[in-house]
Amino acid sequence: MRRFHRYRSKAWSTMPALVVLAIAGALTCGYSFRSPVPPHLDTVYVPTFENETREFQLTQQVTERVIDEFLNESRLRLVGDEEDADLLVVGTVKSYEEEALSYDPRQGANPDVFSRRVLLTLDVRLEDQVRDETLWENASLQEWGEFSEEQGETREDGIARAVDKIAEELLRHVVEEF
Repeated sequence: MRRFHRYRSKAWSTMPALVVLAIAGALTCGYSFRSPVPPHLDTVYVPTFENETREFQLTQQVTERVIDEFLNESRLRLVGDEEDADLLVVGTVKSYEEEALSYDPRQGANPDVFSRRVLLTLDVRLEDQVRDETLWENASLQEWGEFSEEQGETREDGIARAVDKIAEELLRHVVEEF
C-alpha cells in the first residue's frame, strides 16, 4: 500500500509542471483557425464576377461569398483597387443548370420532383501580382448544390451551397501554394 502512495505522490507532484508546459506550448505555437496563405501575400482584390447566365443574382452572390471566404478564413486584407492587391481573384460565371435528382416516375411527362441539383460552372483565375504569376486557373470549375423541395428548401438554397463550395475551392488553391 505504501508503494502506491509514494508513486501517486510523485505523479501528482509533476502534474502542475506538465500543465504549465502544455499551456506554454499552446501559446507559443501560433496556431490560427485561419488558413495559411503564402507569406508574401497580404492583400486581395475581388472584382465583381462576370456573368454569362440569365441568373443575374449570381454575380453578386458569388462575388460576396468569395470576398467573405478570403476575409474570414485567411489573414488577407481586402483592398478596393486592383493595383493595390497582392492577390487578384477574377472569374466569370459561365453556366447555370438545374437538374432533377429524385422524382416520381409514375407521373409520366410531368413527374413530381423531390430533390434537385444546381450546377454552376465558372472560369476563374488566381493571380499573384507580387510575383507576376498565375497561382491557379480553371476555365471550367464546376460545383453543385442540392436542395429538397420536400424539406421546404428552394433553388436559392442549392445556389448558396454551390457558391459556398466555389469560394472554399478558390481559397484552397491559394493555401495549397504555401
